[in-house]
Formats: sequence, C-alpha cells, structure tokens
Amino acid sequence: MSKSPFLIIQDFFSAKLCEDFVEKFKVNTPNTNQDGRPIKLERIISPIEGQDLFLNKFYNYIGLIEEKYNCNYKGTEQLLLQHFPENDKLPAEETGCDNARFFRKKWIKTRDVDLTGFIWLKDYNDTAPLDDRFEVYGGKIEYPAYDFSLTPQRGTMLLFPAGPHFIHAISPVVIGDMYQIKFNVKITDKNNGLWIYNPQDYAVGNEGFLQGWFREWL
Repeated sequence: MSKSPFLIIQDFFSAKLCEDFVEKFKVNTPNTNQDGRPIKLERIISPIEGQDLFLNKFYNYIGLIEEKYNCNYKGTEQLLLQHFPENDKLPAEETGCDNARFFRKKWIKTRDVDLTGFIWLKDYNDTAPLDDRFEVYGGKIEYPAYDFSLTPQRGTMLLFPAGPHFIHAISPVVIGDMYQIKFNVKITDKNNGLWIYNPQDYAVGNEGFLQGWFREWL
C-alpha cells in the first residue's frame, strides 16, 4: 500500500467553529489590484482570536505527524486567515510553494519551513443552489505536477510537504467568497538535522497519484 505525503484530518474544526471564524473575519470590502479586480487578503490570527484554540487541537496530531514524515516536530508559524473574493477571471493564488522560489531555472530554498497546512472554512459546491454563507464554487488547491486538485471541505485540515515537489495553486473563486486558514510547520529528521522530502518514500507504482495517495479518503 502506498504511503501518502498528504495528511487529511476531517472535522478538525466543527462546522459551527468554521462559521464563527468566517463571521469574525468577514471582509465586506475586498482589496483590489491596479485594474480594480478583487484580490486576496491575508491577516495574522492572534492567540486570542484562534491561534491558541488551533494549537490545542493540533497538538493531538503531533505523534501522527512525526510518524508519517519520520521527523521531530519543532513548531508552527502564526496562522494566516486568507480571504479570496469572488473573481472568476484570475487564479485565487498563482502557482508556487512555501519554502522556495524559482530562480535561474532552479528552486532555491528561502524559508525554514517544511510542511504547509490549510483548514478550509467553507464547503465546495458546484451545483445550484449554493449557500454562500457556508459554500463556495471555486478555490480548489491544484497540484499541476500530479494533475489533480483537492476541493474545499469545511473544517478539514490538510497538511503536505512545503517544497517544490508540491508546487500548488488555488483556482479562481467563481461564486462566493473563499475563507481558509493557512499555516506552516517546522520539522527536523529524527537526528534533528535537515528534513528532506524523499519521493521514493511515497511511491505509488501503477496506481496513479490520486488513487495511491488518497485511497482512504476517496
């Protein structure tokens, strides 16, 4: 059986807690670019606004994370609340990764983080009717190297390696406003050295990435 580099925790946050976050951080007037199109807004979530609540839940999964990635957990950066306003013309977020930049035809590590995490605060829905208080059409996380995408599921936490093996984008938000929480995690290998993603540890053979990595969630 294939080992997945993705960790998915369903119902990490309750539906009610997701609604509370959306209401607390609701954006009535989105940022715009030079062409007047609405664009992403990010803000840090303070300890009293939800960082401490998140960490109290997240610490329950440290052992699972250390086992899955064969690592030692070192810490989690501050949470970011991300708001992606309705804009079907542009990707909500362009392709990239969280610890490296593409420079002179190669990826250069620029940040000391190893895992990227998201918590979706709304459900994906591409059929009518759509309740934009709880649902959004768009906002998929796309992984072009593997030709698949993951759709938002309210309250679900997603975690995966932060480096260039997992460059990703977020698709245009067609209807509604997308809200999610983003965070980055620092880990080391078991000897407290540099943790490096090894694709051979997560090979899928002839199954294909979607089936091989997500069988238990499909």
